[in-house]
Amino acid sequence: MKRKIIITADGSKTIHIEDWNEQYHSKHGAIQEAQHVFIKEGLQHYSANNKSTSVDILEIGFGTGLNFLAAWDTWRKSSQTCRLIFFTCELYPLEQELQRQALGPYDELAELAKTLLERLPKAKQGF
Repeated sequence: MKRKIIITADGSKTIHIEDWNEQYHSKHGAIQEAQHVFIKEGLQHYSANNKSTSVDILEIGFGTGLNFLAAWDTWRKSSQTCRLIFFTCELYPLEQELQRQALGPYDELAELAKTLLERLPKAKQGF
């Protein structure tokens, strides 16, 4: 599967799968999409309407890890005392270098991205 990094309309990056003519995030803005859909209308909406001791997130398709990083960043900056539990699965994991390049432009997430890339297992291509 051929994948390449593209720049979205807001200047952030996503990955385009040429064989499927599909992107991991919106071509209009990867970071805007993650913030609006995953954080504002997802994590923050849930947290504001539920008094829970933990928040469980299931993401099918880890992709670049941008949604995970946005959730981690939001959670660590919040005053909540609940636990954040993030489950994910990825059928086609990215090679670490491609993932690093895709996560590169987010200054506010740079330290978290570095930690994530250090801790993720190396992707195994093929089955």
